[in-house]
Amino acid sequence: MKRLLQDWAIAIGVALALIAGASVLDHVNRPSGTAPPLALVNVAGGKVDLHEYAGKVVVVNFWGSWCPPCRAEIPEISKWSAEHPDIPVLGVAVNSGGGARLKSDAEKLGITYTVLEGTNQVVDDWKVDAYPTTFVIGADGDIKAVRAGRIDLDELQALVKQAG
Repeated sequence: MKRLLQDWAIAIGVALALIAGASVLDHVNRPSGTAPPLALVNVAGGKVDLHEYAGKVVVVNFWGSWCPPCRAEIPEISKWSAEHPDIPVLGVAVNSGGGARLKSDAEKLGITYTVLEGTNQVVDDWKVDAYPTTFVIGADGDIKAVRAGRIDLDELQALVKQAG
């Protein structure tokens, strides 16, 4: 019995170390400083460039229509966006089709903020490797906060507050 408990303790310790290491690596791999370029087509066919929002705090959320946690957070982000119309929210849809299909999916999901057609280049530039991932860009154009994984209203508010 004592040996079994020791084995479990070792296994739990290794698991915790791996989780901690992954968390550290996640932060190391994320961009910092000035936000990478972001100029994409929206679901209406127009072009949206992050530079248009210079001087404003902006929320950039990378998501996929195929991603259950992404779809689960959409109502929260939509509600937050409606409550904070002065802070733009850009939803970058990755591997989710484009044009009419993406527009239809966005409407079905109840997205009330700007939806953009993501590209592999933008995903690489922003070093997104988990979905959803949310960035908060400060008024100075620098990345102020990053959250990989599903976000709720309180977390989003805290990240935006952290950004100034």
